Amino acid sequence: MRIAVVALVAATIFALGILQCLGSVAVRASAERGAWVGFVPPSIGRRVDALETALPLPEALRIVLARHALERGDLDLAARDIARVRSSRDRLALEGGLAEARHDPTAAIAAYLAAGDLAGVRDAVEARVRGGNIDGALALQGAVIVRLQGERTQADALAEAYFELGVLQQTQAYGFYVETPQRRASEVLALHAYLRAVALAPLSLRYLIALGNQQLNLGQLPAASRNFARAHEIDPTSAEPLAGLADAALRRGDTATARSYFTRARALAPSSSALLRLARRLGA
Repeated sequence: MRIAVVALVAATIFALGILQCLGSVAVRASAERGAWVGFVPPSIGRRVDALETALPLPEALRIVLARHALERGDLDLAARDIARVRSSRDRLALEGGLAEARHDPTAAIAAYLAAGDLAGVRDAVEARVRGGNIDGALALQGAVIVRLQGERTQADALAEAYFELGVLQQTQAYGFYVETPQRRASEVLALHAYLRAVALAPLSLRYLIALGNQQLNLGQLPAASRNFARAHEIDPTSAEPLAGLADAALRRGDTATARSYFTRARALAPSSSALLRLARRLGA
């Protein structure tokens, strides 16, 4: 009976594999979501996986079975499947998921980073933020940056990692009272992170706006105005750079210039939350 089940599944997999995959792409591409091995019913997968047989299963199927086991919380079966997968990024990603399911975040992050699974790391960072563990999120984000700095082809990902680090450091700053040394220190760290993001991706509107806003927070008005002006050159249709220029002008005491920028920005995005705040300050 066991041999018959294995033979039936093997024949089905072989037929689908001929239609869907050719050559070397069969092993890796078939392990991705939506590929043919993903259509193996979990019930059949569990029966095949539970069989103690010397017949080897295709690695792509073994990866899918491990994913199914993780999803339904069968950690012992998942561990056994993962152990049968060759050393690869797929296996590392699975090991990260297993470690998370076992509530071992240190091992999970180590596996995700080794696998280059930035999505898995990002989820772990967000989980720490939701739990109020900003220090833990910052430490993890720092580990991501160290990992990416070793790969020259990851400039875009590194820029995004620095941007996300800046956001986290701003979040940490908000947890301190205004005008305290702790808040100032966190705000400066956020500034440095945004500077690095802009250095790696100087045409990113999002990074320039974040940098300009942080410079406003720190009273660096000329620098903020320069970055908002750069952002406006990159995208003249965006209201955010004009709102930033208006804010900088207002903080300098130049109300007329602030109103001019504000009027132009409001024509582009009348419902912008930043402009609504500016409107109250300008009495507009």
